[in-house]
Amino acid sequence: MRIGMVTLGCDKNTVDNEYLTGLLSRDGHTLEIANPANPPDVVVITTCGFIQAARNQSLAAIGEWAAVRREHGTRLGVIGCLAQKSREDLLREYPEIDFLAGVGEFQRVARLVAGESRSRFLPETSGAAGSWNLGGQSPAAAPDIDIEFDDREFAAGAPRVVVPTTLPRKRLDNRVHGFLKISDGCNHTCTFCSIPLMKGVYSSVPKNLLLDEARRLLDDGIREINIVAQDITKYGLDLEKRFMLPELLDELASLDGDFWIRLFYLYPSTVTTDLIDVIKRHPKIARYLDIPLQHLDPAVLKRMRRPHDQERTMEMLRRIRRELPEATLRTTFIVGFPGETPAEFKTLTEAVKEIRFERMGVFTYSREPGTPAADMPNHVTEKVKARRRDKLMKLQSKISAEWASEQVGTEREVLVESAVAGKPWYVGRSHSEAAEIDGVVRVYSETPLRIGSFVPTRIVEADTYDLTAEALVQPPE
Repeated sequence: MRIGMVTLGCDKNTVDNEYLTGLLSRDGHTLEIANPANPPDVVVITTCGFIQAARNQSLAAIGEWAAVRREHGTRLGVIGCLAQKSREDLLREYPEIDFLAGVGEFQRVARLVAGESRSRFLPETSGAAGSWNLGGQSPAAAPDIDIEFDDREFAAGAPRVVVPTTLPRKRLDNRVHGFLKISDGCNHTCTFCSIPLMKGVYSSVPKNLLLDEARRLLDDGIREINIVAQDITKYGLDLEKRFMLPELLDELASLDGDFWIRLFYLYPSTVTTDLIDVIKRHPKIARYLDIPLQHLDPAVLKRMRRPHDQERTMEMLRRIRRELPEATLRTTFIVGFPGETPAEFKTLTEAVKEIRFERMGVFTYSREPGTPAADMPNHVTEKVKARRRDKLMKLQSKISAEWASEQVGTEREVLVESAVAGKPWYVGRSHSEAAEIDGVVRVYSETPLRIGSFVPTRIVEADTYDLTAEALVQPPE
C-alpha cells in the first residue's frame, strides 16, 4: 500500500511522523511525502493546533486532501494536536475523513492507516490519547450505526505522549540534521498556551532509548542532532525526580562520530550551572541556546505565569555571556499580551538592547480558546500588537546586522548541507544558525565539498541574517 505523509507544525510532529513511518514501513508499506498530483492509497495528515495560524494551515491541508478523496478515493486520516483538540468540529466539517486520532498513539494509528480495524470507530482503551476509526464512511453516511466510544476520558485531558519502548523510525528526506525528542507534554501552566490541553502532562523518554535512537540517527547519516521537547530542561524530573539533561547530554556527546548537538527550548528558570558546565565541557554541543523568554517585564510575565523574577532571568543571561562568550542566544517574545502597557513594552525593548540576542523571533499574542489568558481583561488591539512587533523586529534586525558584520574575518566551522548546481558554491550552517529557523552560511570552494562534512571557513561578507565564507581547504592538484 502506498501511504503519503503530511507533516505540519513543530519538530516534535516530525519525530512522531517518523515513528509512524517506521512502523508502517516495517509492515511492508511504501511511504512517501504526500503529493496531491500523484495521490497515494492513504494519506495521513499530522496536524498542529497551537495557534490560529497553525490551525488554518492544518484546515487548508485537510480541505485539499478531502477534495482528493472525493475525486480519487484516497483514504484520509487526520491525526495529531488539532484532531486531539477539535474532533467534533473536524468530523462535522469534513465528512471525507476516514479515521481520526489524537496524539501519541503511534501503533494504534499504524493499525488505523493499514485498515486493520473493522469497527466504525476505534474507542480508546489504553488511558492515553483518543482515536477513532470511521472505516471509510462519514458520520452522515450511516446515521443508524451506533458510535461506540466513551468521550469522558478524552474530554478530561487524558492525552499523553509516552514512548516506553524503542520504536522503528524512518525519515522521508535526506537532510543532514535530525531531531531527538526527549520528552513530550508539559506541566507548566502558562496562561496563553494550549499545549497541555492537547499533549497532556510531561513525559520523559527513558535515557537508554534516547541513546539507542541517537546512534541510529548517526548511522543514518545525521550530523546534527537537534534536542527538542516542550521544555528540555525538565528532562528526567518525572522519571527520577531530578534534572537529568546534563547527564543525558554528557552521554550523547560521548558517542562516537563527527556530529553536533543543538538545544531547543530551555526553560529560563531551569538553566542550571550543571547544564552550562556540560556545554562548556563538550565541543560537540553547539554554542547555541534557544531560551524562549516570552517577555521581560515582571508584571507581564506574572500574568503569563512565566518566571517573573526579571533580575534572576537577566543574571542567567549575563552568566551565559560570561561563561560562554562565543554562544549564540536565541529567544522568542510575545507582544500584545492582555494588559500589556506601553511602559511594559518599553521594559522589554530595553532588556533586548542590553542582552543583544543574536537570534530572536517575535509573535503577536493569539487568543486561544480554553486558556486563562483568553478571558483576561484589557486585550490589546491587533493594530497595536502589529506595531509593537514591527518595532521590536526593527530593533532586532539592527542588532543582527551589527553582529553579522562583526563576524567578517573570523573563522568558523560549517556543516555543509547542499551544493549549488554547476557552481563552486555550497550552503551550510555554523553553530550560530539553526536549520529552518535562522540564516545560512554560503561557502565558496574550488575544492569539492562533501555534503554532511564539517569544513573550516573564513567569513568574508555578511548581511542581516546570512554570512558568506570561503572554505579553508586545499584546492585539488
